[in-house]
Amino acid sequence: MTVNSKVSGGRYVVLQVVKWILFALLLAVCFLVQTAGSTVKPLLLIPAALCIAAHTGEIPAMAVGVISGLLLDLACGKLLGYNAIWLVVCCVTVSLLHSYLLQEKLVNMILLCAVCTAVQGYLDYVFYYAIWGYEDVSLVYRHVMLPSGIMTMVALLPIYLLVRSIARRCASRRTHELEKTIVRDP
Repeated sequence: MTVNSKVSGGRYVVLQVVKWILFALLLAVCFLVQTAGSTVKPLLLIPAALCIAAHTGEIPAMAVGVISGLLLDLACGKLLGYNAIWLVVCCVTVSLLHSYLLQEKLVNMILLCAVCTAVQGYLDYVFYYAIWGYEDVSLVYRHVMLPSGIMTMVALLPIYLLVRSIARRCASRRTHELEKTIVRDP
C-alpha cells in the first residue's frame, strides 16, 4: 500500500463521518421544528429522509427511514413504528430508484416526495380519522392534513439543496469522478 492510498482512505473515512454527523443534525433540527408549537407544520422528516436516501445505499437508507419514521411518530403523537414502517419502504425505494433508474434531479425528488407524503397523509387520515366514522372528519383533512402536505412539499426545496450540497462536498474525489464518467458515457 502506498502512502497516497492511506491518506485518501483516511480522508474518505473522515468525510463519511462528517457527512453522517451533518445528516443526523439535519434530522434533529427537522424533529425540533416539528415539535415546536402547536400549529399545523410541515412534516420535515419526510423530505429529509427521502433526500438522504437518494444519496446513500439501500442499507443506510433503511436506517434513515427507521430513525426518521420513529422521530416522526414521536413528533406527531402516533403509534411508535407506524410512520417508521412507511418511511423504510419509501427510503429504500428512493435509494434503489436513484441507484439504478433515476438521475439526481429536483423534479424526480419532488415526484417521489409528493407520492410518499400523499400516501402517508392518506393512511393517516384513514386509520386515525375516517375509520372511526367521526362527524365532519373531512375538516381534519382540509384544515390540517392538506396544508401540512403542501408545506412539506414547499420545505423540500431547501432540504434538497442542503442534502445535495452535503453529499457532494463529502464525497471522495474518486466517487465524484465516477459519477461524471457515468453521466458522460452512453
